[in-house]
Amino acid sequence: MLHQDPQVLILDKPAGLPVHRGPRGGASIEDWLPTLAMGKKRLPQPAHRLDSDTAGCLVLGRTKPMLAALGAIFAAGRAEKTYWAVVRGTPPRPEG
Repeated sequence: MLHQDPQVLILDKPAGLPVHRGPRGGASIEDWLPTLAMGKKRLPQPAHRLDSDTAGCLVLGRTKPMLAALGAIFAAGRAEKTYWAVVRGTPPRPEG
């Protein structure tokens, strides 16, 4: 857990673990939502998606109002994101 307060959780989601159960089943972040509720009646819900193969920060809303606010932030493109890639060798150009 990277951050926890009464309204928001931020998790470090590992690569290979999907946020939602797919049609084939298997482990997912959804399996952890009851534990992540930490005594609250409502389960926290992801405010955005991360691909299964992507590792990174996953933001969950712990209340309906906060989940709506977080959803609006992501929908409006106001969430700042940084993407890093692990490569073998040297890319041919510094950008692109």
